[in-house]
Amino acid sequence: MRGIVQESMTASADRPVRRPPVWPHLVALVIVAATLVVGLVVYPSAPDPMPVHFDAALQPDAWADKSLGGFLLPAIIGAAVVAVFWIVAACMPLAGRTRSDVDPHPPATAPTWSTQLSPRPEVTAATLDATVRLLGNLTIATAALIAVVALTTWLGVPAWMAPWLLPVLMAAFFGSLAVSCVRVFRAQRGLA
Repeated sequence: MRGIVQESMTASADRPVRRPPVWPHLVALVIVAATLVVGLVVYPSAPDPMPVHFDAALQPDAWADKSLGGFLLPAIIGAAVVAVFWIVAACMPLAGRTRSDVDPHPPATAPTWSTQLSPRPEVTAATLDATVRLLGNLTIATAALIAVVALTTWLGVPAWMAPWLLPVLMAAFFGSLAVSCVRVFRAQRGLA
């Protein structure tokens, strides 16, 4: 993976920029698609009005009329989030390209985004690589979080699970984010 971004740093006009792997985004898309399928199966038996918001104890505290769009809204939002993260991750290798890759005679004082990250190309490449991994991890974590929230909304939360479900979900989501952020910060400092 590091080689992908490094190659994008040295890519010339005659050599195309390689994209980062798409597998994290495909995994997230499968999670969202599975959530959508479960939602379509469960929709006919959903109550009318249906719960749309829950309090800290995971008890419904707001209701709305039953509609397919409203019922599947979490899966729709999940698909949109996966698409946005995928697009941003796909554009990341382009951030490592310098203007000299495009213009053989750039102005000497013109900063590029990659030189603002670090004047050392290997640090910039490591930072971009870590950021692409962060986006992949965040895509999967977000899709999983949305899926669990949607499924618990649609199927209900067993009483034994209610006290710890939200704290565990948040810990897993923010733990994944924290680990990825530490990788980016270490890469920026040249420690990775």
